[in-house]
Amino acid sequence: MPRLAAPFYAALLAAAMALAGPVAREASAAAEKKVVRMAFRAVETGFDPMRIDDRYSVGVCENLYEPLLTYDYLARPVRLVPLVAEAIPQAEEGGTRFTFRVRPGIFYVDDPAFNGKKRELVAQDMAYAIKRFRDPAVRSPYEWLFEHKILGLDEAAEKAKKTGRFDYEGKIPGLEVRDRYTLSIKLTEPDYNFLYILAMPNVVPVAREVIEKYGADSHAHPVGTGPYVLKEWVRRSKIVLERNPNYRGFELDVTHANPADDFDRRAVAALRGKRLPILDRVEIYPIEDSQPRFLAFLNKEHDLLDEMPTSYIHLALPNGKLSPELQRNGVTVFREEQLELTYDSFNLREKVDGKDNPVGGYAPERVALRRAMVLAYDRDREVAILRKGQAIPAQTPVPPGVVGYDANFRSREQDYDPARAKALLDLYGYVDRDGDGWREQPDGKPLVIEYKYSSGQDNRELAELWSKSMAEVGIRMRDVSVQFADLLKDRKVGKFMVSGAAWIADYPDAQNFLQLLYGPNTGQSNDAAFQLEAFDRLYRRSIALPDSPERNALYRDMNRLFLAYAPWRLGVHRIYNHLQYPWVKGYKKHPILYTNFKYLDVDVAAQRAASR
Repeated sequence: MPRLAAPFYAALLAAAMALAGPVAREASAAAEKKVVRMAFRAVETGFDPMRIDDRYSVGVCENLYEPLLTYDYLARPVRLVPLVAEAIPQAEEGGTRFTFRVRPGIFYVDDPAFNGKKRELVAQDMAYAIKRFRDPAVRSPYEWLFEHKILGLDEAAEKAKKTGRFDYEGKIPGLEVRDRYTLSIKLTEPDYNFLYILAMPNVVPVAREVIEKYGADSHAHPVGTGPYVLKEWVRRSKIVLERNPNYRGFELDVTHANPADDFDRRAVAALRGKRLPILDRVEIYPIEDSQPRFLAFLNKEHDLLDEMPTSYIHLALPNGKLSPELQRNGVTVFREEQLELTYDSFNLREKVDGKDNPVGGYAPERVALRRAMVLAYDRDREVAILRKGQAIPAQTPVPPGVVGYDANFRSREQDYDPARAKALLDLYGYVDRDGDGWREQPDGKPLVIEYKYSSGQDNRELAELWSKSMAEVGIRMRDVSVQFADLLKDRKVGKFMVSGAAWIADYPDAQNFLQLLYGPNTGQSNDAAFQLEAFDRLYRRSIALPDSPERNALYRDMNRLFLAYAPWRLGVHRIYNHLQYPWVKGYKKHPILYTNFKYLDVDVAAQRAASR
């Protein structure tokens, strides 16, 4: 541990204790309930599952709604299991048909939209939800999941664009509701990841009468069949979930638990034979700055610290081990090489807010500028200094642990090399014409790049590194901080030049990452607006193939095109350390599922004693 770390740690603890009094009183008031409190490191956008794509909103929806399929909590590698479907269907008709039977007797949360009646989940609700993804009025960022996928659905979506109204009563051959509980889905061609899509926590049945009652305010009125209900929502400040009184409950499946895994052993010991969920209440506080988020955990204001800020890694985990202070408090740590990628998008649109965008387009000099900026960025410093070594430099858009990852693919095009960057800028006419120390564009216009990022200490440091790296090669850059939810909106509509982003696996296949660069996904997941027919053609061919050497060869060709045109600066695959106090029982971070609230228990007596 560095010499100053211990005093600083003590100072953090002192600051935490100064806040502990009100927290202890609140904890006492809720003593008889099983409550878990934690923070999100970014703000949510809302809880209409078809209208969201950020990890935090989807993580909440994971507790409010239920997809047809989900993942076994303990099985590694990940394993699909049925949820509201009775079973995982076998592919029929050459891999183009999947028939699901919904479990009878599953009911939605009581809501005024149901006029005082109990509302059962039926197959039509899933068909309606899939249609909503393609309704132009919904503007779903996940519309791409069902584009060119289901027989007749594209035609219905195109008709809606012309008429201004999606015909939800119209017959779609690929969505056949055979009876109250049976839905048969016919694909236009085989898709070997289709079942993974139906396990995503925002690909869920929804009740049409709820959506129609609340209209544009559907984000604030989530009505699902999940284990929890939204009890309170103070936007961007507080989210409270309480146990769903209508929920049928379940028991933990321990079939695939690993007896050699400490977290599996503890989860089995704590939960075996109990009716889940056990928690009465979950309180979530979005806190974008890392210090107050860390302090809230230190003073036991929060019970969990998912995604511990890397800026405190040497205090909490010196030399890779829990600090003596945390050990004395019984804290455990779950280390995760997350299935995710950080990256910085260049906006390839020619205009931003009506003005010329110097990093946009496909002209040789624009491509050269993007490639030079990638070479000039000091990613080595990012990993070593800003991320404290808790990251793996990305070589392709696909992270380790995902099907289709190529461990042997290496390229110098994303390496830190300021000499090459300067040479490339000089070659394409980006030179300092007026002697002020900053390069101009080839036509003599000023060259000023705007970097837009999500507010918070860690992201601010990354933005400063960008500016310093660009200054070293003579490129003027200014950075603009906005809240996470606002950044998502700006990226969707192209209101940025360069912007930081991250993508966490929706399902464990390379396709889920490469679709971020697929041209038709522009305005949905492809925020860079990268539209290259050669790339798109390879992507379409890869969709129709299972995991195979043939598909991997297509991925390598796609990676080479990506590196040549540089629509992104590849970042890192982050390593996260998740901390838990000993009174939290059953914790294990899942590679795909966002939250684990329905699997947790709390030792209330130990929690209450600690809060004193």
